Amino acid sequence: MQNEEKTEMKFDDKLARIEEINKLLSDGKIDLESSVSLFEEGMKLSKSMEADLFKLERRIEIITNDPDPDSSEGLQAEPFVPEEGSSIRK
Repeated sequence: MQNEEKTEMKFDDKLARIEEINKLLSDGKIDLESSVSLFEEGMKLSKSMEADLFKLERRIEIITNDPDPDSSEGLQAEPFVPEEGSSIRK
């Protein structure tokens, strides 16, 4: 899975790869260079997942702010406030 940039992975696939990387790094059975490469891959995937979630949040806000009252009856958009320490940017 070294070619993530060439073909966009689905969110669930990114999560599964991060879990796989975490297991590999936790086992401690790989050399330092491989560990750093895996860590770098995991960080890229993490940032990509944050961007995916941000886009989905925007889509949900658009859907819930639909001017047609019948399509969003009872729904109210609220601003998203990232948890402290999160690197998600608005």
